[in-house]
Amino acid sequence: MKILIVAPMVPQSDGAGAIPILLQAQLTGLAAGNEVTFLSAFGDEPGEAEAAELLLGSGLDVNLADRRQPSSGARWRRRLRFARAWLRGGRPWRSIWFCDPGIQAELDRLAGERDFDVVVVEDSAMATLRLPPGAPAVLTEHEVLRPRSVDWHPGAPGNWARWALGELDWRRRHRFQRRAWSRFDRVLVFSGRDAEAIAELAPELADRVLVSPFGMILPAPLDPALEAADTVLFVGNFTHQPNRDAVAWLADEIMPAVRRRLPEAKLRVVGSSPTPEVLALAGPGVEIFADAPSVEPHLAAATVVVAPVRTGGGMRMKVLEALAAGKAVVTTSRGTEGFDCFEEPPPLAVADDGDRFAAAIADLLADPGRRAELRQRARAFAERHYSDAIWARRLEGIYEAARNGGGDTSDG
Repeated sequence: MKILIVAPMVPQSDGAGAIPILLQAQLTGLAAGNEVTFLSAFGDEPGEAEAAELLLGSGLDVNLADRRQPSSGARWRRRLRFARAWLRGGRPWRSIWFCDPGIQAELDRLAGERDFDVVVVEDSAMATLRLPPGAPAVLTEHEVLRPRSVDWHPGAPGNWARWALGELDWRRRHRFQRRAWSRFDRVLVFSGRDAEAIAELAPELADRVLVSPFGMILPAPLDPALEAADTVLFVGNFTHQPNRDAVAWLADEIMPAVRRRLPEAKLRVVGSSPTPEVLALAGPGVEIFADAPSVEPHLAAATVVVAPVRTGGGMRMKVLEALAAGKAVVTTSRGTEGFDCFEEPPPLAVADDGDRFAAAIADLLADPGRRAELRQRARAFAERHYSDAIWARRLEGIYEAARNGGGDTSDG
């Protein structure tokens, strides 16, 4: 197939957040058996220019818009342009930031030069782009937002303006998603919960939804001998509210219960952009590693990896990374989404209240044999279902369904 992928950022195998890692696996897997054209932009964020250079030298058909602003004056003009676009209403900040005009110019050029069998748009932030006519369009919705009440916890007075704008933007983003879905022939989601959410929020679009979990380029399994005794690891990007909720629950309620059973147990929190509230969780038995250059050494040292997620949608990259590394994982029912769609149950310890979650952690810390059994099953499960090649085969089936007008939901 001739596939055009339009993405909000460049692939990075060690990128911050899930999307760069997913894009790397998606591009690698699909390029092995298809004619893939990739379009995105790169900017001033750490590591983006280097990732763009690697991608351009990969031999793949890569087209990138350069949105860097080298001077402070140019950066301020861009901020004013973004602010005006946001105040005009309709588009959330995420779409304004990622949907760079340079991407549209490159997209128009590509549409004039060649034909595509399918156009794949990653993330609804890119949904306002004018797409090539004729080819079916598939939107990958990484997380479906459901309506929620206002978060009446603005924090310190200095944060009130940011809080207010964030709440307004969240509501705008929620409304924007529904309009975005309607523009596409098919909408791909990673979990049954997200498919159900679209059916609830936009029932007229339910037959466009296809479900399939994502994959990744599997790393080498980690050596259990590197584990530090009684170390519990949580990894997350703290710009994402569900991760802030999870780590607060973990540090305030779950780990104290673990430490009452195992006083030597310690929590290691590793993640990007931690808020002051997250940093304040550091203390006896709790270490915070902000913006660590690599998660791998922390993952190697973890005895147990946890994902106590209670909110949010989509599928959890932190869970897949831990399974692929061959780690014992404790998560909630919500954290199993995207891992529960095959005939075999996922090799995860699952608990949904604080006491049971703490007990699951403590039991694993105290039972090397049970940890070893989960480690072995975890890696094998990832190899069977979540490699980049296996994910590419699932995506090819979805794209073919879009080409042929098929509307059946597929879970893998």
